[in-house]
Amino acid sequence: MDDTTRSVRVLGPIDVVTPCGSASVGGKQSRSLLGALVMSAGHAVPTDHLCAVLWGDDPPPSADNTLQSYISGLRHVLGPGVIVRTDHSYELDVEEVEIDAVRFEELLARATEARDDPATSHRLSREALRLWRGRPFGDLADAEAFHLEAYRLDELRLAAMELMLEADLALGRHELVVGELESAVEEHPYRERLWLLLIEALALDDRRVEALRAVARLRTILRDVGIDVCDDVSALEHRILDGDVTSGARHRM
Repeated sequence: MDDTTRSVRVLGPIDVVTPCGSASVGGKQSRSLLGALVMSAGHAVPTDHLCAVLWGDDPPPSADNTLQSYISGLRHVLGPGVIVRTDHSYELDVEEVEIDAVRFEELLARATEARDDPATSHRLSREALRLWRGRPFGDLADAEAFHLEAYRLDELRLAAMELMLEADLALGRHELVVGELESAVEEHPYRERLWLLLIEALALDDRRVEALRAVARLRTILRDVGIDVCDDVSALEHRILDGDVTSGARHRM
């Protein structure tokens, strides 16, 4: 960030970071407005849509004036040229402001492209995860206007975490990631890729019995919802039984 750039953060409570530090954007309505502009950053958002985000199907008679007042407040924090008005729309100018969610997705894409270079993939995915401070959009995550985007970003966060842990295994750090993977599968018991990484990490750490127990536990969890483990888990189980515990999860799923 240079001496003039503002950064909007939505990977956690919505706020703005200026060269002087973090700045509040106001109450729930102002944060909702900024969040809506961030979700469509670089594109014009009709005022009707913004009013719907703020007030649903029952906007007040003074909605247009109140919306302009909120826009004015955001411009005071972000700078006068960051939010541009076009006809009956407002647009967040991505050339004038940094957005942590955009930066996160860029880093994740680069980490994925570098998957065959574990050191680079690990560095990029770790950098991407460091941008997170909590639930996307903070206390607005469950609101109708934000919950789908919050879910999408959360899924990408998990993908970044899996990519980083996968790189850890490829770099021979299996002892260091077992605990993190054990916690991860407790929190996300139906995410087979995390289980695959845990099973492989245990096997690489000469904990074959625990690895096979993890396979059995996953089978039980999935059987309760009427499905079986994926082919990659079954193949890894057979490799462990055959005594082949060389790293291989990074090439699958």
